[in-house]
Amino acid sequence: MCQGQRGLIKMSGRTERGCLVVFLVFTLLIYKSSQIGSVTPEVIVLDTNGNQKELDGVAIVYNSYVTLICRTVSDEHLLRWLYAPSQDETFTPLNNTDHITISSQKNEEVSLLLINVQFNMSGVYQCTNGLASRQIDVHVYGVLNKISSTVHLMKKHEVVGAYSLQINTINSSYHPVIACEFRVGSNGIRYTTVRWRGGKYHVKPNLYKVTESRDEKSGIIWSNLTLLHPSYDQELYGKYYCMFNIVPGTMETAELQISIPPLIHKNERSVNLYSGVKYTYFCDIIAYPPITEPISWMRNDVPLVIQHNGRDSENRIHFESKNFLNDQIVFDTIQSDDRAVYSCFVRGAFGNDTAAFFLRVKDRHATLWPLIGIILEVVVLFIIILIYEIKRRERAKREEAGENLVTSSKTPNAAYGVDEASENMLLRQRGDRH
Repeated sequence: MCQGQRGLIKMSGRTERGCLVVFLVFTLLIYKSSQIGSVTPEVIVLDTNGNQKELDGVAIVYNSYVTLICRTVSDEHLLRWLYAPSQDETFTPLNNTDHITISSQKNEEVSLLLINVQFNMSGVYQCTNGLASRQIDVHVYGVLNKISSTVHLMKKHEVVGAYSLQINTINSSYHPVIACEFRVGSNGIRYTTVRWRGGKYHVKPNLYKVTESRDEKSGIIWSNLTLLHPSYDQELYGKYYCMFNIVPGTMETAELQISIPPLIHKNERSVNLYSGVKYTYFCDIIAYPPITEPISWMRNDVPLVIQHNGRDSENRIHFESKNFLNDQIVFDTIQSDDRAVYSCFVRGAFGNDTAAFFLRVKDRHATLWPLIGIILEVVVLFIIILIYEIKRRERAKREEAGENLVTSSKTPNAAYGVDEASENMLLRQRGDRH
């Protein structure tokens, strides 16, 4: 054991020389290690805003540019850039091309500018000074294609009142599909994720189906979003976004849309109202892109004309706007002559649609007539029963009086208290005597 205090342990000269050799070797190893650590390059990514970041990987949008800066503390060794499609392949030196520019103003720093980046430029870039090296993964990605979709409608004939209309209805057998096509370098396809946003995808994902296909050879990724149940829900239609992510903090987004031609939700075909009440009919329109033209209205075959004050000539009917301009018709006071078929018509970029309702008007006192009729029927029936009962009693009295008269004529002695049987007995007794 070597000690620094010679007074404690007495060592021979040979032992001292051995300890000195070990100490010198150990010191040299530490020095070499520190020297290698000090000359290990660092790779800095310079973004479009001039910010410098030290990263292990960077994602670049197709046909864009990026600058990689390699630095070291020592200027004794020349820095070089090498490239390999993947870690498993051989690194080769990089030279200036149409897409690559290598520049160095001093030995301890060399920059690599990748311009108009192509997909085949994805790979591993290595900066080395012969003693040590530093690598960075470069991923090139981009949106190649995006496909929007439109809900399919069917034409249907409907009869309202005396009028036949051609209306739209959803073709439930067709499922709209929107899709995004991405591409990434072959070394980055396993790191990619695709997410969807828009509509009701985050609230009710069961309304949708997401499918995906990946080709590792070409680096092409297809992601499809299918709307399984098109319905009369306006929130299902509009803008959607497919978001492509390959490294943290990097995302490419494509905007798509699911469109729907103008479609009116037919709620009430027939309306029965009493005169004097207020009534509002809502023309419930689903459409994307949104409707820009005002909704038009007709009464039977005649357009409803609204004056400058926003009301009709009788100052009883006017339009209001809920979701679209003039999508509500308001009757301040229903009258009997308002009975008619009313229809709303909407026109959009992808088509048009119409809806109608038959307004039937009853007198406000109409509910009293059945009650009055019932009361009259009861009164008449009571009178008939009363007359019948009176006549029946009179007839019964007359019949009873007639029977009494006939009985008294047949038995004259009945008035003196002798009945017919006693009289017959007396007559027989008189005959026996004679």
